[in-house]
Amino acid sequence: MNKHGGYFGGNADSVIDFSVNVNPLGISPKLVESLKKNLEDIVRYPEIDGETGKNLLSKTLDIHINQIILGNGATELIYLFAKAIKPNKVLIVEPTFTEYRRAFEINGSSIYQFVVSRNKDFNMDIDDLLNEIKFIQPDVLVICNPNNPTGGFIEKEKIKAILETLNKMQSFLFIDESFIDFTNKDSCKEYISKYPLFILRSMTKFYAIAGLRLGYGLAHKDLTAKLNIFKEPWTVNSLALQSIPVLLDDKEYKEMTLKWLQEEKDFLFRELTKLNYLKVFKSSSNFFLCMLTDGDAEKLQNYLLEQGIYIRTCEDFYGLSNSYFRIAVRTHDENLMLINILKKLK
Repeated sequence: MNKHGGYFGGNADSVIDFSVNVNPLGISPKLVESLKKNLEDIVRYPEIDGETGKNLLSKTLDIHINQIILGNGATELIYLFAKAIKPNKVLIVEPTFTEYRRAFEINGSSIYQFVVSRNKDFNMDIDDLLNEIKFIQPDVLVICNPNNPTGGFIEKEKIKAILETLNKMQSFLFIDESFIDFTNKDSCKEYISKYPLFILRSMTKFYAIAGLRLGYGLAHKDLTAKLNIFKEPWTVNSLALQSIPVLLDDKEYKEMTLKWLQEEKDFLFRELTKLNYLKVFKSSSNFFLCMLTDGDAEKLQNYLLEQGIYIRTCEDFYGLSNSYFRIAVRTHDENLMLINILKKLK
């Protein structure tokens, strides 16, 4: 199994978990109230493919319902895509989320890596990537955008150039936009009707429903139809489905989240960059990748855990070493606590 963020040892309630990139403001009060009212509905089967939820997403996103597929979190759809497409060659832009590699490997794909350089602060050189695509001739290219764990983002115009190159090869672009709700960036969803593109979205992270599991994919209707051939029935439970209209309608929660993120992200980045033993990379999302100029991230992780704080070490990401760790943006008091502890280190 791949390693992921999330502290599960000891008394988890006594640990501030900076390792998970989930909204720290918690579940929307409106959703909590709705789930309480609908709890007894779990006696009934949910819709087999979540048609009502897809209809709501269709209206919100202005995308035809046939271009939407729901999943038990975004991860189910990663594995579903790999199983349905079964590509021979997959090119993954690294370092990135480790489940992509595992999903394609267990379906027999050969994996190739395009590693974005630390020397460029993990900023993508599109020309280099296009040259690699032409050389490898992959059946699928995988990009996380914003990328986990680097926080890098590729603008929509550059994605279009990638799509045009892949389209000539009749190859797919699998693009993971699970963190795009935390940004003011444009999605490339307008391209799904024209290009061989699958866009992955998560509602888990922005709406803090990691235990409920809810994600969706956007693609041309022919691609969603192919995925549905391989999709198991009832993968999205009734409470998750009932949460969709509440979350989509909760404008107050969204505004509150974006206000919190803008303020705390600026504060945390500013304070982290004052630490002379850290290199902090700019991020388009709700987390930061950090590199120790000297030292081992696991030792730092153990030290912080003694202080009641848990961080995500990143040695398991392809292209990163044990000098790297990732921290999520949390509430002001929690961010301040982390900074004050880090300031004591030399």
